[in-house]
Amino acid sequence: MVGAEGADLFLVYARTDPDAKPRDGLSAFIVERGPEVEVEYVYGLMGTRGGGTGRIHFREARVPAWNLVGPENGAVDVFHQMMIPERMTSAAGALGMARAALEIAARYANRRKAFGQKIRRFQGVSFKLAESITKLDAARMLVYGAARAVDGGDDPGRCRRLVSEAKRFATDTAWDVVNQAMQVLGGIGYTNIYPIERLLRDTRLIMIWTGTNEVMNLIIQHEYYQELLEGAGRVRDVEQDAAAADRAEEKIYE
Repeated sequence: MVGAEGADLFLVYARTDPDAKPRDGLSAFIVERGPEVEVEYVYGLMGTRGGGTGRIHFREARVPAWNLVGPENGAVDVFHQMMIPERMTSAAGALGMARAALEIAARYANRRKAFGQKIRRFQGVSFKLAESITKLDAARMLVYGAARAVDGGDDPGRCRRLVSEAKRFATDTAWDVVNQAMQVLGGIGYTNIYPIERLLRDTRLIMIWTGTNEVMNLIIQHEYYQELLEGAGRVRDVEQDAAAADRAEEKIYE
């Protein structure tokens, strides 16, 4: 659990109805640290080392009923609500890390010289920077758009899709931009003279936590199909725009 090392309170999901479907039989609780709830091991991390990630051990821990968060067996709604700010924070944080790496690489390319000229003049370097700038701007607009949809009270399914898209695209972009920045700096970028190596370690985690980017893809396509197929006329069927759209006998699916 992230933050376990110094936390006094933990949000814990527990199965409270073993006969229900997995998502319908969970409840969320606030659990206090104490003799029955201990952090047994704190992990050494590749990056984001201030997180204090640890393994929690429960020894017949008893939790009072008033520590229940939301309704009993209603943890799925608590989880979905919590994941919105968590994933948006991951997406927005990725923008910051990518921006830092890009600025370091761009300044370096404007100072470092090879063959008598600044390396930013070489197409191999300038194109890496141009691609990173474009990806970062695209990711920023997606993150802002998702945040605007959430703040504006858009359809919950659409918000889940946009937040998942923002988290996946921004974190993948950050990883790409930081890698490109290290390539521009060359060997010195692999040292601790510049913070690129730390950014590389830190950005690797954000594609994993708050739901892996593979999970984000599952949510994206699921919510898209929900909107497309069950939108009750909200999405116009452009298939009918074809000149021979009425030839149903030519549309074979099996």
